[in-house]
Amino acid sequence: MTIRHRRWRLFLAAGVVLIGFCLPTLAGDATVDELLRFGTGMARGGNWREAKFRWEQALKQDPADPRLLNNLAVAEEALGEPGRAGELYKRALAAGGRDSRVYDNAMRSASFWGRSSVAEVSTVPPSESSFEWRKKRGRDVVEIAVSLPLPPRLELEGVKTVLVASFLVNDSDLVDVTREIVRFLRNEFRKHTTFTIQDINPPPAVPEQTLEDMAKNAEFFKWLGHEHGSDVIVTGAVRFSKRDASGFENVDIVSEMTGQKVRQTVFVEQEEFTLELNALYFRGADGSLLFRDRLQRQAVFRGKANDPISAFYELGNSIASDVLSVVASRTRTDQRLLFKG
Repeated sequence: MTIRHRRWRLFLAAGVVLIGFCLPTLAGDATVDELLRFGTGMARGGNWREAKFRWEQALKQDPADPRLLNNLAVAEEALGEPGRAGELYKRALAAGGRDSRVYDNAMRSASFWGRSSVAEVSTVPPSESSFEWRKKRGRDVVEIAVSLPLPPRLELEGVKTVLVASFLVNDSDLVDVTREIVRFLRNEFRKHTTFTIQDINPPPAVPEQTLEDMAKNAEFFKWLGHEHGSDVIVTGAVRFSKRDASGFENVDIVSEMTGQKVRQTVFVEQEEFTLELNALYFRGADGSLLFRDRLQRQAVFRGKANDPISAFYELGNSIASDVLSVVASRTRTDQRLLFKG
């Protein structure tokens, strides 16, 4: 027999042995604890769909295992199904005698997703404190940071085009507030959403009226939506201002004589810029008000000759995530506990 044939037979034999090891798992013979551990490993690597599949397979063997129900609840959260997660937490708490670790997860989930109260997941809290269970029974769980997908705050089904119209602004000699806010919002929406952001220049004017009256002016925004073929219209009011924020401050100064730090009161020149955005979102089809939001940021800059444009965009960037949360999905990280098996 040649060496090549001998190697080929050895390779086939090794393959048969490997298949023999794999068949029990493929045939569903893995134990609950094996599936639990494997799923948790997948979840720690961010593969939540695979983890969910493994835990669901294990749950068929033991439908009342609170560890599996807890882990599946976390998986549903990670996959954007907080309603299913809440039901699973209820089942896990009922099956596990109100295990404090499951209860901790359920409380975090209820708080994160804005459910009305912890009573939705359990009527009576466990007697153990969070510190106690971590100290006594924490070896079979692992705490991980879970990226949870948050949907847009505005219902956007069927929306394709977004028009950023002009804004009501305060009289300012700092910057052209209307031009800068329209440019800023269009750029943010274009970069972070898949909508068609309409470039209509100059931006369509809005009625010179109070913000409250504008919010009720459905007829005008219905006309504007039909005029430009806009599904959603964004407008509102913006105020950008500056004030002298100079004053005395306590600062640490290194003494030239001794080399030691000494605290002195000195006069510091500085300016405070404020950006206030009241945003209104209208449906173009009928002019109805879909959503309104109010954001305000302030920042203090040293000196008396700060660039207003730079200040405007620094403040704008600080509210960008809040503005985008209205029309774009995003993720936030929160802590959850998974059973390891």
